[in-house]
Amino acid sequence: MGGLALWLFKYRILGLLILLETFGAWITLSNVLYHHSRFTQFQIETAGNYQKKIKGITRFMGLDEENQRLNNEIAVLKGQLSSDSFTLNAQKSADSAQSNNNKKTSSPGPLVSLWPYSSVKVDFISPARVLFCGEGGQNNYMLLDRGTLHGIQPKMAVIQEDKIVGQVQAVSKHFARVVPLINTKIQISALHANSQTVGILSWDGKSSRYAELIDFPIHIPIKIGDALVSSSYSSVYPPGLRLGRVDRVEINPGAITYKIRVFLTADYKRLDHVQVIRMALQAEREKIIPNTD
Repeated sequence: MGGLALWLFKYRILGLLILLETFGAWITLSNVLYHHSRFTQFQIETAGNYQKKIKGITRFMGLDEENQRLNNEIAVLKGQLSSDSFTLNAQKSADSAQSNNNKKTSSPGPLVSLWPYSSVKVDFISPARVLFCGEGGQNNYMLLDRGTLHGIQPKMAVIQEDKIVGQVQAVSKHFARVVPLINTKIQISALHANSQTVGILSWDGKSSRYAELIDFPIHIPIKIGDALVSSSYSSVYPPGLRLGRVDRVEINPGAITYKIRVFLTADYKRLDHVQVIRMALQAEREKIIPNTD
């Protein structure tokens, strides 16, 4: 003990310097937006490169290349399923009015396609591979092998076919961090398909296959097996995508809402390939209606 005390006393100045430097770095990264953003991107890149190597080893004997090819084709075909390809921009109504008055019209906007599972238009679709999916904690996250170089941006929806997986939280050049539904900080509006009544889907931090539907009024009939889909209230997810089905319904004495357990459609233990999408005019919608997800 005496030797340790002498060693600590000898290097006390260096230890104090390291402590102060660490504290200063923590203050900077926590309060300065630019530094916090750069540090977040560094974390995502580091974790993404590591998980990419691990994933490559585990998939070495699998049909990874074939699965990736099929996923790319699915994403392309979904963008072409609309019978009509048309253009949209913020001045469409104004242009139409000018055309009726024989005035010069502006150039057309970006190509927008109808999403096959919803009547909402989607202007961005990209396939992605899941490099990591945490499902054992309270604040789980996922890593995808697509980033800003591939057009991925925060607040984009992540789905698997017609099933909701989560939404993009942060991106770096080559990777994206996704907040899945199995995160205790995430809540999403869920539509009961039979009654067209909206509740709130929230994860309780337990099993990755189950969540809870809260704030669902007790006077609305609901039964086991009923489907829950995304509602039109969301500014991230197109309406009509599958969230899960009712697994258990309980009525507490004196309560005005049910206690409902939901079996989630997305299986986070088996996620491999997903699609990242963005609803058309999403930025404009968010300026008017706050994001509820």
